Amino acid sequence: CRPPAAFPRRSAPAARAPRVPATCAASGSGGSPDAGAGKVAVASKLKVGGYFALWYAFNVVFNLLNKGLLNVWCRPWTISTVQLGFGATYCAMLWVLGLRRRPNVSWKLLKAMFLPSLGHAVGNVASCVSFSAVAISFSHIVKSAEPAVGALFSALFFGEIYHPFVYMSLLPIIGGVALCSATELSFNWFGFATAMTSNFAFAGRNVFSKITMRDFEKDPTLIPQNTYGLISIIAFLLQLPFCLLVDGIPALLPTSASAIAAAVPASTIFGYLMASSLLYHLYNETSYLCLNNVSPVSFSIGNTIKRICIIFASIIFFKTTILPLNALGCAIAIFGTGMYAYTKNKYAPAKPKEAFPAPRM
Repeated sequence: CRPPAAFPRRSAPAARAPRVPATCAASGSGGSPDAGAGKVAVASKLKVGGYFALWYAFNVVFNLLNKGLLNVWCRPWTISTVQLGFGATYCAMLWVLGLRRRPNVSWKLLKAMFLPSLGHAVGNVASCVSFSAVAISFSHIVKSAEPAVGALFSALFFGEIYHPFVYMSLLPIIGGVALCSATELSFNWFGFATAMTSNFAFAGRNVFSKITMRDFEKDPTLIPQNTYGLISIIAFLLQLPFCLLVDGIPALLPTSASAIAAAVPASTIFGYLMASSLLYHLYNETSYLCLNNVSPVSFSIGNTIKRICIIFASIIFFKTTILPLNALGCAIAIFGTGMYAYTKNKYAPAKPKEAFPAPRM
């Protein structure tokens, strides 16, 4: 007979799936996507942070080593040319050995790269000559005025007129450089002029790259490292004849009185030269890695911080005497550089990516 309703027939209990801890479930394919996305974001930030750390380290050590070399062996034309040649050889070896994809080189591409390479060569040698003439901290303060030159060139060549706040942010840069120049103990017009020449040369390099490299923006082989490698090769070939004309083939003998008195050997000078050349190329390579992973304004701010690191490191390392007004001018110029990057990003209209987005030197 049928059992009463008060005592319903009980079916066999269904088998329960084993309980999986929350940590294990999240790690599986059906887990929370937020946890995986968070790990990827952290890994990406660590990678970019590592690039910036290497960029800063290579750049600071290069500047200190380069100035030390110039103090012992004052051949700025030869030093800058060897540094370009080292980078050119390095890139060429990567292409020959198949360690990096070769760029599609044509006469049209080489002609398009001529003017950017010329600007790169002039800026490189002018920077090195300035480092040999004045304190390296002062050279970098003057070089912080490059955004002002870039804004001028953008208006002249492209008709790009920025928001008034962008131009107002240039005033602290100009005023800070002027104050720093007026109170700089190592100031001389030659060192100031060559540092400003490098600003105009690098700003011109960026302008020329926008104009001449438009037809090659979609070339998959022209990754930033390959573009920089080609420009290094062309700049080296352009600079070499003038280097031979100015310096000839100088002996690796000390040129300063203190170095002569200390009898610095040729092997030491050669070691400094090779080390500075390697660091020069490495900091440029890592700067491209930074630029490819962050926005232009983040890179500009990072470049400003890098310049601060170089200035303070050189003051400490070379025991440079800094007057209060000189320090104030330096701080104002650096502050203006950061404000320029911020206001340009906030008020300037979006622009297409540059064909040759060259980092600041």
